[in-house]
Amino acid sequence: MDLKFRKVVYWVLLLLPQVTMAQDKLINISLGGGLEVLNYTPEIGKPKPGGGVMLEWQFQHFLAQNFGYGVGLGLSYFTANYYINETIEKPITDETDAGVPYTLRTIFNDFNEKQRTFQLEVPIGLYARFNAGDNSFFVIGAGPRLAFPLVSKYEYSRGSVETRAYFGGDIDADLGNLPQHGLYKQDANGDNDIDINRLQLSLYVDMMWTFALNNSAAFHMGAYLAYGLNDMVSNHDATMGISKKSILNATLTEKVVPICAGLKIGISLPLKKGSKRSIFDGF
Repeated sequence: MDLKFRKVVYWVLLLLPQVTMAQDKLINISLGGGLEVLNYTPEIGKPKPGGGVMLEWQFQHFLAQNFGYGVGLGLSYFTANYYINETIEKPITDETDAGVPYTLRTIFNDFNEKQRTFQLEVPIGLYARFNAGDNSFFVIGAGPRLAFPLVSKYEYSRGSVETRAYFGGDIDADLGNLPQHGLYKQDANGDNDIDINRLQLSLYVDMMWTFALNNSAAFHMGAYLAYGLNDMVSNHDATMGISKKSILNATLTEKVVPICAGLKIGISLPLKKGSKRSIFDGF
């Protein structure tokens, strides 16, 4: 046991100078954009993807020649859509204002809801980098990303939603336009907040190709992917998604998970160049 312990100490002492001498610190400033999908399965209707843009500042610290960590701070804006052109029918058999059972009809006519979210993001990951040529490196990293939504809204961008009550049997009546009884038509002009969780957690993957511009800056381009882990919204108890609530907060949906993928470009600025291999050595 003592012999094994001495060997471990020996290798640690041998590698420690290599780790401390190879430190590189960088600031990456990136601008990107791509596809945004809210992944959920509503009872009816169809979610549609939207677009997103991001601006990110990231600190990278390579403790060894090829491995390090990164911590970022970013702002992102993304959109998504929900489309439905169907009618929902729900039997009302309990105590009713009319005193008799009826069928509540919710008519979605070419209806589209657009969701918009603006949020602050903090990605924290482990990174590896590899030579990709005389003047370039390939960098890949992954880890958790925390997001704090600042603004999250929806709007009915097209179509209409109408609630009507149908009485069968001898009555045979189809009633609408009675707001005092919850029967009304709502055109595509609604706009309100989405009830959203104030902390979002996701896993992200980040890839960059870095090319030296001069001794003090480098250009990078790459791709990113993030997959949400928790429910984006805080509740799913709104009626049919039309009671001044987003469809994301309606009983028609369950867990809503954001997924985004995109491309980015930017610049890398060194803070400290190590005496071993730096991203700018030999350029």
